[in-house]
Amino acid sequence: MKKILTIALACAAAITFGMADDEKGKGKGKGKGDPAARAAAMFKKLDTDKSGGVSKEEFLAGPFGKKNPDKAAEVFGKKDKDSNGELSAEELAPKPGEKGKGKGKGKGKGKGEE
Repeated sequence: MKKILTIALACAAAITFGMADDEKGKGKGKGKGDPAARAAAMFKKLDTDKSGGVSKEEFLAGPFGKKNPDKAAEVFGKKDKDSNGELSAEELAPKPGEKGKGKGKGKGKGKGEE
């Protein structure tokens, strides 16, 4: 009887700690969490001088700019709608219903909606 009780307690503790770790890591990693919250976090990280806008230099110094500078410069130009040389949080945020074209961790390899 003691063994069963001990095993049951150990299982309950493992489940509790596992659920706590899942909650703590929520929103981190690729494709997880609210897109608006991810965009806000990305904006905060890219705005290294804390000016309230992301300059082209800051954008190109970010992960996307380091990986593909030419494409990043093109994306910056398209997102800078008011052509002031800086991206606001609104310009950087994804539009409602906008689908990314990246290699995110989607569900399955079946035919998706287009």
